[in-house]
Amino acid sequence: MNDDVRLDIKQLVAERFPGEQIPGFLIHLLAKILRQDAINELFIQAQGKTGLDFVDVCVAYLDFLCNVKGEENLPSGDDPLIFVCNHPQGGVEAICLASFLGHKYNGKIRLYANEMLSILHPLNELFLPIYKHGAQSRENLCAIKSFYETDNHLIVFPAGVTAHKFRGKIVDNEWHKHFIKSAVHNKRDVVPLYFQARNSDFFYFIENFRRRIHAKINFEVILFANEFFKQKGNTFNLYIGKPIPWETFDQTRSPQEWAKWVREYVFNLSSH
Repeated sequence: MNDDVRLDIKQLVAERFPGEQIPGFLIHLLAKILRQDAINELFIQAQGKTGLDFVDVCVAYLDFLCNVKGEENLPSGDDPLIFVCNHPQGGVEAICLASFLGHKYNGKIRLYANEMLSILHPLNELFLPIYKHGAQSRENLCAIKSFYETDNHLIVFPAGVTAHKFRGKIVDNEWHKHFIKSAVHNKRDVVPLYFQARNSDFFYFIENFRRRIHAKINFEVILFANEFFKQKGNTFNLYIGKPIPWETFDQTRSPQEWAKWVREYVFNLSSH
């Protein structure tokens, strides 16, 4: 059993807080909140699997079903693309898109990964490093530059963080402009995607509370794993829009304005 365990909260805490004596009951509580047992069970189910094979096990284990609408809009050529999607849940959309698009394009897909996702080592071959504290390291920049010399497609969540609840609706934060610049510079068309999902009311309550008290630390992130496993057995809708040629993003608007324009286009997909 010890060989199968991939996530050890006690060890992670010790590495993050060297020399600190963290009470055992707090470690146990944190392990429950972060769903250590569920994550390790998933790793056991997917033992020896990596990349798209690991994604397939995730989808089967969590019993996800994704209804795809607009699949006929997907380009069938060999030109590499940038897929941009809203970020409603945090992990479900990444797994479902990796599964659907990965099989559609023979495994030639990559995703940006934050520090939390990067602990899922079996998925490392699908990940590109993401911005860290607002800037990229030289190593990250080299990895991204090398990626754009391949024919792999890129899946991007331009909001960067999980959507929040505003006036009863689940909405993304402002989208970053980087995907616009990348599309133009690398002459890649953009395919807009809208993924229908949400977190629990409790998650949004905690998030809104954090916003009200102006806390600098996003402490709701510790709920991400629990929210992810709560989605087990759910069915999701994925809407695919028509590709936007990279030439569209001309000088008539700034990159940030174009990013806002694409964001609005994405959020209108489900209404058509």
